[in-house]
Amino acid sequence: MSGLIAVLLPVLLAMLLCGPAGLRAWVFRLAPFAPLALLPVLLVPGELSLGLQLVGLSLAPDAVAQPLLWLTLVAWGLSGWLAVAKVSQSRTEFWTGWLLALAGMKLLLLAGNVVTFYLGYAMVGLSAYLLVVHARTAEAWRAGRIYLVLALIGEAAILAGVLLLAGRLGNVEFVVLAEGTLALESSLAGWLFLLGFAIKLGILPLHVWLPLAHPVAPVPASAILSGVIVKAGLLGWLRLVPAAPLAGDGNGLGLVLLGLGMATALGGVLLGLTQQRVKTVLAYSTISQMGLVLCGFSLWFLLPDQREMVLAMLGLLALHHGLNKAALFLACANQAGASRSRLVLFALPAVSLAAAPLTTGFIAKDQLKATLYLAEPGGLVMLLVSLSSTATALLMWRAFGLAREMNDRNVAIHPAWPLLVLAAVVLPWWQAMTMGVASPPDFAKLWDSTWPLLLAATLVIVWRQLLKNRRVTLPEGDLVVGLEAGVAAVFRAGRSLAARWPAAPQWHWTPDRALALLERITTAERRLPLVGLVMVLITVLLLLR
Repeated sequence: MSGLIAVLLPVLLAMLLCGPAGLRAWVFRLAPFAPLALLPVLLVPGELSLGLQLVGLSLAPDAVAQPLLWLTLVAWGLSGWLAVAKVSQSRTEFWTGWLLALAGMKLLLLAGNVVTFYLGYAMVGLSAYLLVVHARTAEAWRAGRIYLVLALIGEAAILAGVLLLAGRLGNVEFVVLAEGTLALESSLAGWLFLLGFAIKLGILPLHVWLPLAHPVAPVPASAILSGVIVKAGLLGWLRLVPAAPLAGDGNGLGLVLLGLGMATALGGVLLGLTQQRVKTVLAYSTISQMGLVLCGFSLWFLLPDQREMVLAMLGLLALHHGLNKAALFLACANQAGASRSRLVLFALPAVSLAAAPLTTGFIAKDQLKATLYLAEPGGLVMLLVSLSSTATALLMWRAFGLAREMNDRNVAIHPAWPLLVLAAVVLPWWQAMTMGVASPPDFAKLWDSTWPLLLAATLVIVWRQLLKNRRVTLPEGDLVVGLEAGVAAVFRAGRSLAARWPAAPQWHWTPDRALALLERITTAERRLPLVGLVMVLITVLLLLR
């Protein structure tokens, strides 16, 4: 029952936002505490199954989702506390998206079967749009439009996979899928799941929504988008890909995913170093870190006999990144460059992401390397994994330099920021101790995590002294800019053709009418997510009758 309460509480709060001003004021006070409803679920886990008219809702938290439940509880709660102070209470659409995204995240984390997971995932995807377009500027609408296009592509792929899975196996429980006794004969659903969830994770080249969404979203929204919501893609992989074994050589597929993960890890850093805004740099850092997550997930196929170890490693990696990245985003609302103490608070999660010795990043990267070593991928791959720490350190140095420019001393430190930094220091170590991997490091491991940072420091010195801080600048969104230029060229050609089009009967389909239709579709995009959210709520209410 505690799981059901945890899911329904933010939905109820979101519905109360339609009430009078006094009632909305109470909702704003309670919103930061809505994630705390997960605490009984974590402390006293249990199962809940409700037979509904069309689907069977099943909430059954397990060890796979536990690290992400802790991440959601802490990062979402502290980010919400900051949101109450930084986001206007008059913007009810932001708080509606915030609460419904929380409800969807809880639902997919607690889901015990396929349909329950998909309902939560769809709710998160639609609700997050309201967080992206919060500012209502041209830049925000552009970012929201690109996010919505990619989100709908991902939703279509995942829904198709779910229908293939449910059509063959029914609304199967995850505990049954984990046993390996049921599986699809066709691998099509598995490929659809790989594609759909890769968009949420921001794997290259499906990453373009992340660096566009973060600069325009409010800081608390960026914190949960980058720290928590992207991890839904990882959970989707772990839950659903094993249900549809991919055809061909599993070892070969694992190597391909490993290569794609390394390309994303290093490519995200190279793109991030060309950026001028700290939130954009942090967004590209998330892309890079999700590349490392993909490297870890590739071991699912490379080490089929060690999947429990792979699951534990991925949980630790996700918890470490989520807390530290959310803390870095909260720094953007606290003028991190205003004092040395604030710079220290920014530096702690930054060096942890770079896997500095004795940080949570050190233990997470060490577990990734130890598990990867069992797959015997070769010396080059292990070297690249180590060099990813060098790349991350360079990107964090870039972010640190931009953070120093935020130096308004009139902005007080919000308590949520240092508390989240503290949680990022403590919770992953606690998770590592429960896994039994928090042993005292030896000299070899300490050196293995130190030399990449020394290399990064050397490169910074060379860049500043010899290259005189020369910098290459790329626009935010990188690949999408070229695509937009191509679409704009097509529109210009269409307008030119429309200007020269001879007079035609009213029923004739001319280029100017086609362009007008496209403009109306673009305008309608702004209302689409609200309609989608209403449809989700109506569906849920009908099912609960």
